[in-house]
Amino acid sequence: MNCLIKSAVVIATALACTASPALADDDYTTDAVTPSWTAASAESCSDPDTAPLLSSFDDDDLYAPAPGGGFDGGAGGWQLENGASVGGASSGLNVLGMSTGSLSLPAGASAVSPTFCVDERYPHFRFSYVQESLEEDAGIRVEVVYPGLAKDNVRKAKDVKAKHGRGWELSDRIKLNPTHGLKRGGWRLLAIRLSVKDDKPDARVRVDDVLIDPKARL
Repeated sequence: MNCLIKSAVVIATALACTASPALADDDYTTDAVTPSWTAASAESCSDPDTAPLLSSFDDDDLYAPAPGGGFDGGAGGWQLENGASVGGASSGLNVLGMSTGSLSLPAGASAVSPTFCVDERYPHFRFSYVQESLEEDAGIRVEVVYPGLAKDNVRKAKDVKAKHGRGWELSDRIKLNPTHGLKRGGWRLLAIRLSVKDDKPDARVRVDDVLIDPKARL
């Protein structure tokens, strides 16, 4: 565990953070992204307490919140760029209890989660979202960041369509690919980057309840 924390410090020192994400259609990029390392990141490097948080959505997998993924205490280590902010929850799905905060992403904005530890038992993650514009749909680009890889260190995991007038929705299961770039399994650091495309200037999306699936099934 101590070695893992030391490795995280080295990675964070070695990499430089870009001001905005590359929104090309490539599956992988070599963006230099430096996710933060928080106390919640350290706590994630052992099997967390889990619960079937999405059972009311016909998903009985066991989940735990990503570091800062509830946004109730502010940004919680998430790196916010180009107008991203944390504000009121705006009546979210409240899967972690009554929510008091959510991530706000206007067109062109992005947010990078703190690092969290996963291994091959951590297959995917989900989050809730809503499009706040009255007239425009929005595209959310979802990426997984693999700090420390020399190449293919940012993977486009999914493009999510946030449709206006639909209210809060839950994303599909999105793959983490925890063994990407490794010759063998084991604990490793990942992060998530969420971006809203800037092709519709009035688009604004809110995100809440970012959940990691550490054990796949009950």
